Amino acid sequence: MNRILALQLAFDLIIFDVHKDDYDPIKDIEAFWNHYALEVISANMLQLLSTHLDGGTVENRLLKDEEMQEFATALNRVLIAYCIANHRHIDLSEIQLAAEAKDRIGKELELSKKIVDFFGRLSE
Repeated sequence: MNRILALQLAFDLIIFDVHKDDYDPIKDIEAFWNHYALEVISANMLQLLSTHLDGGTVENRLLKDEEMQEFATALNRVLIAYCIANHRHIDLSEIQLAAEAKDRIGKELELSKKIVDFFGRLSE
């Protein structure tokens, strides 16, 4: 199947999933954060953007096409899940992340806070 059609089908299936009676956006949100670290998300987003801007000719790509498709689909799924959770007024405090994911996110946020504080002091 054509890669573009496969990607379109994957995105369409996400929309169909949200209309199922047993759809739980919290599960999609948990799955995304348990799988992807903030630094990985940033790197993958940068690669997707670079690939788009460079017309797909980036030589030293970190991700293969299939991995980029998988990440783009996961990102789309979590964005839709957040949209559905907001629409249904679901309490996001119900999200239960794995201990490893909580620890990883905490460390990443702590590090980014130190960087923001550093540059904040420089700008004063």
